[in-house]
Amino acid sequence: MFSETSPRIASRLFAATILASAAGIFFGIYFLFIDPETAIRAAAALMAGVAGLLSFLRHSVYYRSDQARMGWTQENPQFQIEVGFANLAIGGAALAASLLGWGSRACGMTLLIYGLYIFCTLLLHVRDALHHPEKRGHALPRIVNSAIFSLALLGFAFFALR
Repeated sequence: MFSETSPRIASRLFAATILASAAGIFFGIYFLFIDPETAIRAAAALMAGVAGLLSFLRHSVYYRSDQARMGWTQENPQFQIEVGFANLAIGGAALAASLLGWGSRACGMTLLIYGLYIFCTLLLHVRDALHHPEKRGHALPRIVNSAIFSLALLGFAFFALR
């Protein structure tokens, strides 16, 4: 793999993921009032598609850099690589649904699946903060980020699937 032990690459990929997600929220809300179909396609493409592919790169290709970014040390990174593959599967489906014009329901399903996935990570971060008081300072940004992202994903999914 191309991974390095510096957190630099993973931090840049994570920042790009946040930017793609923010762009998805912005364009999704903007087009919601003009063309709802375009809103859902933009949200799915950016928030699930691009974010999923960037997360795949971070978790699976640059896993050592991501471990350094998160303060982890793992000798066997298979779990982390599997998480990256899940992001790749969801991201690929979201990009296909939005770019190939599969419709709002297909895009909405990718948003729902990714939203539930991120919501579960939110629950893990909350549990970690409650059971490990020494980690609360590190958990709070993860909690806020996961909460905003999962709510946005699930909100667009609800709109697409209603």
